[in-house]
Amino acid sequence: MEINEVIRNIIDYGYIGFYFWLWFGAFAIPIPNEVIVSTIGFFASEDLLIPWRIFLVTYAGILTAVTTSYILGRFAGKTMFLVLNKRRSFQRKFDKALAIIERFKTSALAFSYFVPGFRILIPFVFGFSKLPYIKFASILYPAVLIWVSLIFSVGYFAGEEFITAFIKYYDIVIGFAVVFFVLYVSIRLRRARNMRKLSH
Repeated sequence: MEINEVIRNIIDYGYIGFYFWLWFGAFAIPIPNEVIVSTIGFFASEDLLIPWRIFLVTYAGILTAVTTSYILGRFAGKTMFLVLNKRRSFQRKFDKALAIIERFKTSALAFSYFVPGFRILIPFVFGFSKLPYIKFASILYPAVLIWVSLIFSVGYFAGEEFITAFIKYYDIVIGFAVVFFVLYVSIRLRRARNMRKLSH
């Protein structure tokens, strides 16, 4: 499905239809969310959509999608894992998600939505591990709000040409950001261990 079809669906079915599209589309439609949200921001700046309304609908749709993934992991995780684990692509991605979570604990949840490919999987894994919902929501929901605000603002304020460049290089920028985050956390943990050793 092309992004133009998304806009047509909003016009045809309204904001509620777009909400359901974001919810279910997160599991089935292969359009990167950066493309969707930045383009929505651009159309909102052109007065084709009501900015505050489409922003709230976008945020609500994404929250519902990640929460659904968490619920599936928590209550149907074992069954779904047995079915999905037969696919090699899922095995590799699941192993990577576990490695990220083992290293960064719940901090992985905070930046998971900034990393394409893990947005739906990591909430599923945290649900599977029985992380309490309140903790899950308190970490991920503000992170998603920051992400939606950032990507929506790019589309709304920067214009169509910048959106194209932004989408093209998003993975590179996020890659550098993740590397920086990993180094920062590693240095902080190492310093904390050294301080504990000195205190003893």
